[in-house]
Amino acid sequence: MNAWIRRQVLRMEAYADRPWYPFLIGLLAGLDNLVIVIPTDGILVSSILLQPRRWIRMALAITVGSSIGGLVLAWLIQHHGLPLIETYYPSLLTTKSWMWTEYLFDNYGLLVLFAVAASPVMQHPAIVLTALSGENLAWLFAVILVGRLIKYAVLGYVSAKMPAMLGRLWGVRKELEEVGIEAKPNEVPEPPSSLRG
Repeated sequence: MNAWIRRQVLRMEAYADRPWYPFLIGLLAGLDNLVIVIPTDGILVSSILLQPRRWIRMALAITVGSSIGGLVLAWLIQHHGLPLIETYYPSLLTTKSWMWTEYLFDNYGLLVLFAVAASPVMQHPAIVLTALSGENLAWLFAVILVGRLIKYAVLGYVSAKMPAMLGRLWGVRKELEEVGIEAKPNEVPEPPSSLRG
């Protein structure tokens, strides 16, 4: 399954320069909340490395898509309850993430959802617990949106600016030049012509 996903992501990234591409990755981020197998963080980073000038659009698309996906998951949980999770995600209820989130949620409520949404931790258990508690869906969506905005803005910025930051480091700059990548301190290093597509 992982090899298949990797091939699909590589095939999809060939279109990273298209105007509709941010919408596609936003859709995938939303679907990730329902199927738990789409590597959205990796897709965002690799897509931004391919198109660093579009990092804001891509980060916003993933943020909105992930937040809407979280809202859909919460709505489904509020309308169908725990049996939905037991049917479609039976192993989720026994994971360490679930137990850890349940403990924290009992003590800190929406702060846990915000912290999880802003971190690389899987957000599904936090969304499920928040939905099961009967929390207002508008508040839930707002908390996920702000948390995801922070996460993906930082991830997007670092992904877009890291090549230039690496070029400023003396040791890394020398290594980049040795492999034929021109590393000027204020520019994104250019790959050698043999690596350009």
